[in-house]
Amino acid sequence: MGTAVCLPFRGLIGGPIAALALTLPALALAWCEPPRALQRVAADDFRAGLARWRLEAEDVRAVVTATGGVLDIATPAGLTLWWREPLSGDYAVRFTAVALPAPPGAGALAGRLSDLNMFWNATDTDGQPPRERSGRFADYDSLQAYYVGFGANGNTTTRLRLYGDGRRELLAGLAEGTAAEPGEAPITPQARLHLARPMTVEIVSRAPTADDPVHLRWQLDGQPLFTRADPAPRLRGHFALRTTASRLQIRDFEVLQCR
Repeated sequence: MGTAVCLPFRGLIGGPIAALALTLPALALAWCEPPRALQRVAADDFRAGLARWRLEAEDVRAVVTATGGVLDIATPAGLTLWWREPLSGDYAVRFTAVALPAPPGAGALAGRLSDLNMFWNATDTDGQPPRERSGRFADYDSLQAYYVGFGANGNTTTRLRLYGDGRRELLAGLAEGTAAEPGEAPITPQARLHLARPMTVEIVSRAPTADDPVHLRWQLDGQPLFTRADPAPRLRGHFALRTTASRLQIRDFEVLQCR
């Protein structure tokens, strides 16, 4: 299948990348080298509503707004927000996220920090853009996609999965105690959500090369948490934010391409 690397911020586990000490711009240069350069090709400053996103919410009480520079998501149940533009080529998605207590409508889950999640390079089984779904998590099992669930399951797991053929294959992960699946590392404070603490997420998708077979980098605050080197990687599709029983605030969303 390829090589999955999980980097819990203390050092490299099982892979050839030694970039932990680099800054975010330096990490960007590591996969976008001269004469090419990173160019911003799309962005949302969250001052003009949700026209560039497609909302799929399991519960009608979900409230999603995009005003004053903030995308604010408060939902008692499953919710997916698709960026309408397809992504391909060598690109990065970057944004800042803040986790706040889940809304009162979440019932027993109210007040928790959980589920800064995302799909990318997602298509339906026929290779077409993802069709509209209900927002219920199980409805997305038929996607072909990569998925990270950061601080999921009540902030006890952070995992990278590959969706395809109706399966959600675990590629790498960190988990707490009995929540751990075979092969997962213990979760660290850096791989959890923290109340009101801004986090910069960067997802890199690029064609592998002979010198650098890594096509997937999922980075937090300039440090790689997951990498992937597949012989047949997914390199195009759609991006979505995904969450459940949570409140998240997103700022400074942008898409960069290496050209």
